[in-house]
Amino acid sequence: MSAAQCLASGYRITPYERPRQRTWAYVLGRALVLGSLFSIIFLPEFAHTSSDTLSPLYNKAAASFRFIDLLLLVTAFCHVVALGCMRYKRVQFPRTLAIPGLAFLICIALAVWYGARHDGSKFFFDWRGLALGIALYFVWSFWLQDASDAAAALRVFLVYAGIRIAILYALYFVGRRDTLLGVSIPTFDGPTLSCIVFTALLAFAYQENARSIAHKVLCASLALAAYLLVLLCLRRTYWGELALGTLILLLLNRRKRVRSFVFAGIAILIAAIVLGHSFSGRVQSLDVSSDEGEYSADNADHVYDLIDAWYQVRQSPVMGIGLGTSYSTWHIRNWKPDSVMVHNAPLHVWLKYGIAGLACYLWFHIALLKWMYRRARSPGSRNPIFLTAAFAYLAAQFVMTLGFAPWPYSELQLTTLLSFIVAAAVAVDRSGRAGL
Repeated sequence: MSAAQCLASGYRITPYERPRQRTWAYVLGRALVLGSLFSIIFLPEFAHTSSDTLSPLYNKAAASFRFIDLLLLVTAFCHVVALGCMRYKRVQFPRTLAIPGLAFLICIALAVWYGARHDGSKFFFDWRGLALGIALYFVWSFWLQDASDAAAALRVFLVYAGIRIAILYALYFVGRRDTLLGVSIPTFDGPTLSCIVFTALLAFAYQENARSIAHKVLCASLALAAYLLVLLCLRRTYWGELALGTLILLLLNRRKRVRSFVFAGIAILIAAIVLGHSFSGRVQSLDVSSDEGEYSADNADHVYDLIDAWYQVRQSPVMGIGLGTSYSTWHIRNWKPDSVMVHNAPLHVWLKYGIAGLACYLWFHIALLKWMYRRARSPGSRNPIFLTAAFAYLAAQFVMTLGFAPWPYSELQLTTLLSFIVAAAVAVDRSGRAGL
Protein backbone atom coordinates (compact mmCIF):
# COMPACT_ATOMS: atom_id res chain seq x y z
CA MET A 1 0.00 0.00 0.00
CA SER A 2 1.48 3.33 -1.02
CA ALA A 3 1.63 6.45 1.17
CA ALA A 4 -1.12 8.14 -0.90
CA GLN A 5 -3.43 5.15 -0.43
CA CYS A 6 -2.71 5.17 3.29
CA LEU A 7 -3.79 8.80 3.61
CA ALA A 8 -6.90 8.24 1.51
CA SER A 9 -8.03 5.29 3.61
CA GLY A 10 -7.12 6.79 6.97
CA TYR A 11 -4.92 3.76 7.71
CA ARG A 12 -1.37 4.33 8.80
CA ILE A 13 1.41 1.80 8.19
CA THR A 14 4.35 2.13 10.55
CA PRO A 15 7.87 1.83 9.15
CA TYR A 16 8.14 -1.67 10.57
CA GLU A 17 4.77 -3.02 9.44
CA ARG A 18 4.36 -4.92 6.20
CA PRO A 19 1.63 -6.79 4.38
CA ARG A 20 1.00 -10.23 5.80
CA GLN A 21 0.24 -11.89 2.48
CA ARG A 22 1.64 -11.38 -0.95
CA THR A 23 -0.49 -11.73 -4.04
CA TRP A 24 0.46 -13.83 -7.01
CA ALA A 25 1.06 -10.60 -8.95
CA TYR A 26 3.68 -9.49 -6.42
CA VAL A 27 5.42 -12.88 -6.50
CA LEU A 28 5.37 -12.95 -10.30
CA GLY A 29 6.63 -9.38 -10.53
CA ARG A 30 9.47 -10.16 -8.15
CA ALA A 31 10.46 -13.23 -10.13
CA LEU A 32 10.46 -11.26 -13.40
CA VAL A 33 12.58 -8.44 -11.97
CA LEU A 34 15.03 -10.81 -10.31
CA GLY A 35 15.27 -13.00 -13.40
CA SER A 36 15.95 -9.95 -15.57
CA LEU A 37 18.75 -8.81 -13.28
CA PHE A 38 20.22 -12.30 -13.06
CA SER A 39 20.35 -12.36 -16.85
CA ILE A 40 22.85 -9.47 -16.71
CA ILE A 41 25.26 -11.69 -14.79
CA PHE A 42 25.33 -14.11 -17.72
CA LEU A 43 25.51 -11.41 -20.40
CA PRO A 44 29.15 -11.05 -21.57
CA GLU A 45 30.11 -7.66 -22.93
CA PHE A 46 32.87 -8.65 -25.35
CA ALA A 47 33.72 -11.68 -27.43
CA HIS A 48 36.83 -13.61 -26.43
CA THR A 49 38.72 -12.93 -29.66
CA SER A 50 37.55 -9.38 -30.46
CA SER A 51 36.57 -6.08 -28.89
CA ASP A 52 33.10 -6.09 -30.47
CA THR A 53 30.19 -5.99 -28.06
CA LEU A 54 28.02 -9.11 -28.01
CA SER A 55 24.76 -7.34 -27.16
CA PRO A 56 23.27 -4.04 -28.33
CA LEU A 57 22.68 -3.22 -24.65
CA TYR A 58 26.41 -2.61 -24.30
CA ASN A 59 26.53 -0.11 -27.16
CA LYS A 60 27.15 3.56 -26.38
CA ALA A 61 23.98 5.60 -25.90
CA ALA A 62 25.09 9.05 -24.75
CA ALA A 63 28.38 10.45 -23.43
CA SER A 64 30.09 7.64 -21.49
CA PHE A 65 26.84 5.79 -20.81
CA ARG A 66 25.78 2.58 -22.51
CA PHE A 67 22.17 1.60 -23.05
CA ILE A 68 22.40 -0.92 -20.22
CA ASP A 69 23.77 1.78 -17.89
CA LEU A 70 20.82 4.04 -18.54
CA LEU A 71 18.37 1.16 -18.21
CA LEU A 72 19.74 0.15 -14.82
CA LEU A 73 19.89 3.73 -13.54
CA VAL A 74 16.26 4.30 -14.51
CA THR A 75 15.32 0.99 -12.85
CA ALA A 76 17.15 1.98 -9.68
CA PHE A 77 15.52 5.43 -9.68
CA CYS A 78 12.03 3.91 -9.95
CA HIS A 79 12.76 1.59 -7.04
CA VAL A 80 14.12 4.43 -4.91
CA VAL A 81 10.88 6.35 -5.52
CA ALA A 82 8.87 3.25 -4.61
CA LEU A 83 10.92 2.82 -1.43
CA GLY A 84 10.07 6.38 -0.48
CA CYS A 85 6.35 5.78 -1.06
CA MET A 86 6.10 2.44 0.76
CA ARG A 87 6.94 3.07 4.38
CA TYR A 88 7.11 -0.61 5.26
CA LYS A 89 9.99 -1.02 2.78
CA ARG A 90 13.40 -0.32 4.28
CA VAL A 91 16.94 -0.05 2.97
CA GLN A 92 19.65 -0.96 5.42
CA PHE A 93 23.40 -1.34 5.13
CA PRO A 94 25.79 -2.36 7.91
CA ARG A 95 27.59 0.62 9.40
CA THR A 96 30.82 -1.38 9.59
CA LEU A 97 30.72 -1.58 5.78
CA ALA A 98 29.27 1.86 5.07
CA ILE A 99 32.16 3.78 6.64
CA PRO A 100 34.99 2.17 4.58
CA GLY A 101 32.71 2.21 1.54
CA LEU A 102 32.15 5.96 1.80
CA ALA A 103 35.87 6.48 2.39
CA PHE A 104 36.65 4.65 -0.84
CA LEU A 105 34.12 6.78 -2.74
CA ILE A 106 36.01 9.84 -1.53
CA CYS A 107 39.20 8.25 -2.88
CA ILE A 108 37.46 7.83 -6.26
CA ALA A 109 36.63 11.55 -6.31
CA LEU A 110 40.26 12.39 -5.53
CA ALA A 111 41.44 10.03 -8.27
CA VAL A 112 39.13 11.74 -10.78
CA TRP A 113 40.52 15.15 -9.76
CA TYR A 114 44.10 13.94 -9.99
CA GLY A 115 43.49 12.24 -13.34
CA ALA A 116 41.89 15.41 -14.74
CA ARG A 117 44.98 17.38 -13.78
CA HIS A 118 47.07 14.91 -15.79
CA ASP A 119 45.03 15.07 -19.00
CA GLY A 120 42.89 12.05 -18.22
CA SER A 121 39.64 11.09 -19.93
CA LYS A 122 36.86 8.52 -19.48
CA PHE A 123 36.85 8.98 -15.71
CA PHE A 124 33.76 6.78 -15.28
CA PHE A 125 35.12 3.76 -17.15
CA ASP A 126 37.15 2.09 -14.42
CA TRP A 127 34.53 2.21 -11.61
CA ARG A 128 31.35 2.22 -13.70
CA GLY A 129 30.49 -1.31 -12.60
CA LEU A 130 30.86 -0.29 -8.95
CA ALA A 131 28.50 2.68 -9.41
CA LEU A 132 25.87 0.49 -11.07
CA GLY A 133 26.27 -2.17 -8.38
CA ILE A 134 25.55 0.45 -5.72
CA ALA A 135 22.47 1.58 -7.67
CA LEU A 136 21.26 -2.02 -7.99
CA TYR A 137 21.57 -2.49 -4.23
CA PHE A 138 18.44 -0.37 -3.86
CA VAL A 139 16.63 -2.61 -6.34
CA TRP A 140 17.64 -5.78 -4.51
CA SER A 141 16.73 -4.20 -1.16
CA PHE A 142 13.23 -3.35 -2.40
CA TRP A 143 12.49 -7.02 -3.09
CA LEU A 144 14.60 -8.56 -0.30
CA GLN A 145 13.25 -7.33 3.02
CA ASP A 146 13.69 -10.41 5.22
CA ALA A 147 14.94 -13.99 5.27
CA SER A 148 11.90 -15.36 3.44
CA ASP A 149 12.42 -12.88 0.61
CA ALA A 150 16.10 -13.82 0.43
CA ALA A 151 15.24 -17.54 0.35
CA ALA A 152 12.77 -16.99 -2.49
CA ALA A 153 15.34 -14.93 -4.43
CA LEU A 154 17.99 -17.61 -3.96
CA ARG A 155 15.61 -20.24 -5.34
CA VAL A 156 15.02 -18.05 -8.40
CA PHE A 157 18.77 -17.59 -8.75
CA LEU A 158 19.54 -21.31 -8.59
CA VAL A 159 16.80 -22.13 -11.11
CA TYR A 160 17.97 -19.42 -13.48
CA ALA A 161 21.64 -20.37 -13.10
CA GLY A 162 20.78 -24.02 -13.69
CA ILE A 163 19.01 -23.13 -16.94
CA ARG A 164 21.95 -21.03 -18.15
CA ILE A 165 24.43 -23.78 -17.27
CA ALA A 166 22.31 -26.27 -19.23
CA ILE A 167 22.32 -23.89 -22.21
CA LEU A 168 26.12 -23.60 -22.06
CA TYR A 169 26.41 -27.39 -22.06
CA ALA A 170 24.01 -27.65 -25.00
CA LEU A 171 25.99 -25.10 -27.02
CA TYR A 172 29.22 -26.89 -26.13
CA PHE A 173 27.92 -30.25 -27.33
CA VAL A 174 26.61 -28.85 -30.65
CA GLY A 175 29.95 -27.23 -31.40
CA ARG A 176 29.33 -23.56 -30.50
CA ARG A 177 32.35 -23.13 -28.27
CA ASP A 178 35.14 -20.79 -27.27
CA THR A 179 38.78 -21.82 -27.51
CA LEU A 180 41.67 -21.41 -25.11
CA LEU A 181 45.20 -22.37 -26.17
CA GLY A 182 43.73 -24.46 -28.98
CA VAL A 183 41.34 -26.35 -26.68
CA SER A 184 37.56 -26.12 -27.07
CA ILE A 185 35.87 -24.83 -23.91
CA PRO A 186 32.23 -23.99 -23.08
CA THR A 187 32.93 -20.29 -22.39
CA PHE A 188 35.86 -17.97 -21.79
CA ASP A 189 33.93 -15.17 -20.09
CA GLY A 190 35.38 -14.63 -16.62
CA PRO A 191 32.40 -12.99 -14.86
CA THR A 192 30.11 -15.76 -16.11
CA LEU A 193 32.48 -18.38 -14.72
CA SER A 194 32.75 -16.55 -11.41
CA CYS A 195 28.96 -16.61 -11.12
CA ILE A 196 29.00 -20.34 -11.88
CA VAL A 197 31.57 -20.75 -9.09
CA PHE A 198 29.12 -19.12 -6.68
CA THR A 199 26.34 -21.35 -8.03
CA ALA A 200 28.51 -24.42 -7.44
CA LEU A 201 29.34 -23.42 -3.86
CA LEU A 202 25.75 -22.50 -3.01
CA ALA A 203 24.29 -25.70 -4.47
CA PHE A 204 27.06 -27.74 -2.85
CA ALA A 205 26.27 -26.21 0.56
CA TYR A 206 22.54 -26.79 0.14
CA GLN A 207 22.89 -30.42 -0.91
CA GLU A 208 24.91 -31.12 2.23
CA ASN A 209 22.00 -29.88 4.35
CA ALA A 210 19.02 -30.96 2.23
CA ARG A 211 16.02 -32.24 4.15
CA SER A 212 14.53 -34.35 1.37
CA ILE A 213 15.95 -36.78 -1.17
CA ALA A 214 14.50 -34.85 -4.13
CA HIS A 215 15.98 -31.57 -2.93
CA LYS A 216 19.34 -33.22 -2.31
CA VAL A 217 19.44 -34.80 -5.78
CA LEU A 218 18.55 -31.52 -7.49
CA CYS A 219 21.16 -29.51 -5.58
CA ALA A 220 23.82 -32.19 -6.01
CA SER A 221 23.17 -32.37 -9.75
CA LEU A 222 23.41 -28.59 -10.12
CA ALA A 223 26.58 -28.46 -8.03
CA LEU A 224 28.23 -31.23 -10.05
CA ALA A 225 27.25 -29.59 -13.35
CA ALA A 226 28.65 -26.23 -12.17
CA TYR A 227 31.88 -27.76 -10.84
CA LEU A 228 32.44 -29.64 -14.08
CA LEU A 229 31.72 -26.61 -16.26
CA VAL A 230 34.29 -24.49 -14.42
CA LEU A 231 36.87 -27.23 -14.78
CA LEU A 232 36.15 -27.70 -18.49
CA CYS A 233 36.78 -23.99 -19.17
CA LEU A 234 40.48 -24.23 -18.15
CA ARG A 235 40.47 -20.75 -16.53
CA ARG A 236 42.95 -21.01 -13.67
CA THR A 237 41.58 -18.00 -11.78
CA TYR A 238 38.19 -19.67 -11.46
CA TRP A 239 39.74 -23.03 -10.67
CA GLY A 240 41.34 -21.21 -7.76
CA GLU A 241 38.07 -19.57 -6.71
CA LEU A 242 36.30 -22.92 -6.80
CA ALA A 243 39.06 -24.78 -4.93
CA LEU A 244 39.42 -22.14 -2.21
CA GLY A 245 35.66 -21.75 -1.82
CA THR A 246 35.19 -25.52 -1.49
CA LEU A 247 38.01 -25.74 1.03
CA ILE A 248 36.43 -22.98 3.14
CA LEU A 249 33.06 -24.76 3.04
CA LEU A 250 34.68 -28.00 4.18
CA LEU A 251 36.51 -26.24 7.01
CA LEU A 252 33.34 -24.53 8.22
CA ASN A 253 31.20 -27.66 7.88
CA ARG A 254 32.94 -30.54 9.62
CA ARG A 255 30.26 -33.07 8.81
CA LYS A 256 30.47 -35.45 5.85
CA ARG A 257 33.89 -34.23 4.74
CA VAL A 258 34.87 -37.54 3.16
CA ARG A 259 31.74 -37.58 1.01
CA SER A 260 32.36 -33.96 0.06
CA PHE A 261 35.89 -34.74 -1.12
CA VAL A 262 34.51 -37.65 -3.13
CA PHE A 263 31.97 -35.31 -4.73
CA ALA A 264 34.66 -32.83 -5.78
CA GLY A 265 36.91 -35.67 -6.94
CA ILE A 266 34.21 -36.96 -9.29
CA ALA A 267 34.02 -33.59 -11.05
CA ILE A 268 37.81 -33.47 -11.41
CA LEU A 269 37.93 -37.02 -12.75
CA ILE A 270 35.25 -36.34 -15.37
CA ALA A 271 37.02 -33.16 -16.50
CA ALA A 272 40.35 -35.00 -16.74
CA ILE A 273 38.78 -37.74 -18.86
CA VAL A 274 37.04 -35.27 -21.20
CA LEU A 275 40.01 -32.93 -21.67
CA GLY A 276 42.83 -35.45 -21.39
CA HIS A 277 46.34 -34.03 -21.83
CA SER A 278 45.13 -30.43 -21.98
CA PHE A 279 43.73 -30.73 -18.44
CA SER A 280 46.96 -32.04 -16.91
CA GLY A 281 48.96 -29.49 -18.89
CA ARG A 282 46.82 -26.64 -17.58
CA VAL A 283 47.23 -27.93 -14.02
CA GLN A 284 51.02 -27.89 -14.45
CA SER A 285 50.79 -24.31 -15.74
CA LEU A 286 49.66 -23.20 -12.28
CA ASP A 287 53.38 -22.94 -11.54
CA VAL A 288 53.88 -19.25 -12.41
CA SER A 289 57.64 -19.66 -12.50
CA SER A 290 57.23 -21.78 -15.63
CA ASP A 291 56.60 -20.00 -18.93
CA GLU A 292 57.87 -22.54 -21.42
CA GLY A 293 55.00 -25.01 -21.46
CA GLU A 294 52.24 -25.31 -24.01
CA TYR A 295 49.63 -24.29 -21.43
CA SER A 296 51.67 -21.67 -19.55
CA ALA A 297 52.41 -19.30 -22.41
CA ASP A 298 50.71 -16.40 -20.65
CA ASN A 299 52.51 -16.74 -17.32
CA ALA A 300 55.32 -14.39 -18.32
CA ASP A 301 52.89 -11.73 -19.53
CA HIS A 302 50.99 -11.80 -16.24
CA VAL A 303 54.17 -11.51 -14.19
CA TYR A 304 55.58 -8.72 -16.37
CA ASP A 305 52.22 -6.93 -16.25
CA LEU A 306 52.67 -6.59 -12.50
CA ILE A 307 56.29 -5.49 -12.90
CA ASP A 308 55.33 -2.68 -15.30
CA ALA A 309 52.55 -1.52 -12.98
CA TRP A 310 54.83 -1.65 -9.93
CA TYR A 311 57.30 0.61 -11.74
CA GLN A 312 54.53 3.18 -12.25
CA VAL A 313 53.45 2.95 -8.59
CA ARG A 314 57.03 3.58 -7.47
CA GLN A 315 57.05 6.76 -9.51
CA SER A 316 53.95 8.09 -7.73
CA PRO A 317 53.29 6.01 -4.59
CA VAL A 318 50.87 8.45 -2.92
CA MET A 319 48.40 9.40 -5.67
CA GLY A 320 49.13 6.78 -8.34
CA ILE A 321 48.43 7.85 -11.91
CA GLY A 322 44.78 8.81 -11.36
CA LEU A 323 41.61 7.80 -13.15
CA GLY A 324 41.21 8.25 -16.88
CA THR A 325 44.93 7.87 -17.55
CA SER A 326 47.05 5.13 -19.10
CA TYR A 327 50.71 4.26 -18.77
CA SER A 328 53.32 3.01 -21.20
CA THR A 329 54.51 -0.56 -20.70
CA TRP A 330 57.94 -2.02 -21.22
CA HIS A 331 58.00 -5.71 -20.43
CA ILE A 332 54.64 -6.47 -22.09
CA ARG A 333 54.84 -4.01 -24.97
CA ASN A 334 54.31 -6.85 -27.47
CA TRP A 335 51.03 -7.67 -25.69
CA LYS A 336 49.89 -4.06 -25.17
CA PRO A 337 52.06 -0.94 -25.51
CA ASP A 338 49.76 1.02 -23.18
CA SER A 339 47.73 -0.28 -20.28
CA VAL A 340 44.86 0.97 -18.12
CA MET A 341 44.35 -2.12 -15.94
CA VAL A 342 46.54 -4.45 -13.88
CA HIS A 343 45.80 -8.14 -13.36
CA ASN A 344 46.18 -7.75 -9.62
CA ALA A 345 43.47 -5.97 -7.63
CA PRO A 346 45.52 -4.28 -4.87
CA LEU A 347 48.16 -3.08 -7.33
CA HIS A 348 45.47 -1.82 -9.70
CA VAL A 349 43.73 0.10 -6.92
CA TRP A 350 47.04 1.58 -5.74
CA LEU A 351 47.90 2.58 -9.30
CA LYS A 352 44.53 4.23 -10.01
CA TYR A 353 43.30 5.44 -6.61
CA GLY A 354 46.49 6.01 -4.68
CA ILE A 355 47.69 4.66 -1.34
CA ALA A 356 44.58 5.95 0.46
CA GLY A 357 42.37 4.12 -2.05
CA LEU A 358 44.30 0.91 -1.44
CA ALA A 359 43.92 1.27 2.33
CA CYS A 360 40.14 1.84 2.03
CA TYR A 361 39.79 -1.03 -0.47
CA LEU A 362 41.47 -3.48 1.90
CA TRP A 363 39.56 -2.03 4.88
CA PHE A 364 36.21 -2.57 3.17
CA HIS A 365 36.92 -6.16 2.11
CA ILE A 366 38.31 -7.19 5.48
CA ALA A 367 35.25 -5.64 7.15
CA LEU A 368 32.93 -7.38 4.66
CA LEU A 369 34.48 -10.81 5.20
CA LYS A 370 34.51 -10.34 8.98
CA TRP A 371 30.85 -9.26 8.98
CA MET A 372 29.80 -12.11 6.68
CA TYR A 373 31.65 -14.70 8.76
CA ARG A 374 30.04 -13.51 11.99
CA ARG A 375 26.58 -13.56 10.43
CA ALA A 376 27.18 -17.08 9.10
CA ARG A 377 28.32 -18.41 12.49
CA SER A 378 25.69 -16.57 14.52
CA PRO A 379 23.40 -19.00 16.44
CA GLY A 380 20.36 -16.90 15.51
CA SER A 381 21.03 -16.82 11.77
CA ARG A 382 17.96 -17.56 9.63
CA ASN A 383 19.95 -18.90 6.66
CA PRO A 384 23.45 -19.99 7.73
CA ILE A 385 23.86 -22.17 4.64
CA PHE A 386 23.62 -19.25 2.24
CA LEU A 387 25.76 -17.00 4.46
CA THR A 388 28.46 -19.66 4.67
CA ALA A 389 28.47 -20.17 0.89
CA ALA A 390 28.53 -16.40 0.36
CA PHE A 391 31.45 -16.01 2.75
CA ALA A 392 33.33 -18.84 1.04
CA TYR A 393 32.80 -17.29 -2.40
CA LEU A 394 33.71 -13.73 -1.36
CA ALA A 395 36.80 -14.89 0.53
CA ALA A 396 37.95 -17.06 -2.38
CA GLN A 397 37.41 -14.26 -4.89
CA PHE A 398 39.29 -11.76 -2.72
CA VAL A 399 42.25 -14.12 -2.30
CA MET A 400 42.44 -14.78 -6.04
CA THR A 401 42.49 -11.04 -6.81
CA LEU A 402 45.65 -10.82 -4.70
CA GLY A 403 47.37 -12.83 -7.42
CA PHE A 404 46.75 -12.58 -11.16
CA ALA A 405 43.13 -11.43 -11.29
CA PRO A 406 41.88 -7.88 -11.93
CA TRP A 407 39.72 -6.07 -9.42
CA PRO A 408 36.08 -7.14 -9.86
CA TYR A 409 34.40 -3.71 -9.76
CA SER A 410 34.98 -2.77 -13.37
CA GLU A 411 32.68 -5.58 -14.53
CA LEU A 412 28.92 -4.99 -14.45
CA GLN A 413 28.27 -8.73 -14.34
CA LEU A 414 30.28 -9.18 -11.16
CA THR A 415 29.00 -6.08 -9.37
CA THR A 416 25.44 -7.20 -10.11
CA LEU A 417 26.17 -10.53 -8.45
CA LEU A 418 28.07 -9.00 -5.53
CA SER A 419 25.36 -6.45 -4.77
CA PHE A 420 22.77 -9.26 -4.80
CA ILE A 421 24.82 -11.36 -2.37
CA VAL A 422 25.29 -8.46 0.04
CA ALA A 423 21.62 -7.41 -0.16
CA ALA A 424 20.47 -10.97 0.51
CA ALA A 425 22.88 -11.27 3.45
CA VAL A 426 21.59 -7.99 4.93
CA ALA A 427 18.00 -9.21 4.57
CA VAL A 428 18.84 -12.45 6.37
CA ASP A 429 20.71 -10.58 9.11
CA ARG A 430 17.80 -8.15 9.55
CA SER A 431 15.40 -11.07 10.09
CA GLY A 432 17.71 -12.70 12.62
CA ARG A 433 18.07 -9.54 14.68
CA ALA A 434 14.35 -8.76 14.47
CA GLY A 435 13.43 -12.27 15.59
CA LEU A 436 11.24 -12.87 12.57
